[in-house]
Amino acid sequence: MEDKTLEIRRVPQRPANGLLAWQATVGYISVEHSPDAALMLRALPKADGIRWHATISYGGTTAQVADADTLPQALRDLWVELVRIHDIFKSVQDRVRQPALYADNQWLDTDTTATLTSLLEITEAAFGKQWALILVYQAVENPVQRVKARLVAKDNTVQISGSGPSLREACRDLYRNAAPGYFASSGRNVDSLLT
Repeated sequence: MEDKTLEIRRVPQRPANGLLAWQATVGYISVEHSPDAALMLRALPKADGIRWHATISYGGTTAQVADADTLPQALRDLWVELVRIHDIFKSVQDRVRQPALYADNQWLDTDTTATLTSLLEITEAAFGKQWALILVYQAVENPVQRVKARLVAKDNTVQISGSGPSLREACRDLYRNAAPGYFASSGRNVDSLLT
C-alpha cells in the first residue's frame, strides 16, 4: 500500500463586509486582469434624497449602475452587472472574496457608516443640493492613496479632495480639508458631527 500526501488548500476567509469584498475583488482584478482596476462611487443629492452611482473599470471593461437608493444597493447591483459581462475569478477558492450575498447592514462597518453618514449630512447642510461626492478605490502600493475622496459643489467652484487607506479615513481627510474654508462659512457648528 502506498502512502499519499494529500494537498489541502486553505480556503481564504470571506471578507468581513461587502466593501472589503469589493476592495479584495479590485485587488484581484489588478493582479489577474489589469493593473488599472478602479471602483468609483458617486453620491448625488436629489429631491427625494441621495442617489448612488457605482462604476468598476479595468483594461477597457466597464460596468456601472446609476440612481441606486442606497450605497449597498449600488454595490450589490454593480456586482450583478459585472459578472453578467465578465467572469472575474479563475478558481473556486478565489470566489470567496466576491462582493455578493451580504445583507444591507453588512456592506460597511459601523464606524465607516457613521463617518460617511456624517460627511453626507454636513455636505448637504453646507451646500444644499449643489454637490457631488466621488469616492475611488484602487489597489495601489501606497496605502494613503488607495481611497480618494473628492467633493465638488456650487457648479464646480468648490473642489476639495482627501485620501486615505480606507473609505473612513479618506472621508475624514476630506472633511478636515473642507472644514476651514467651506463648512465653517456655513455658520453652523459642524465639528462635533463627524465621528
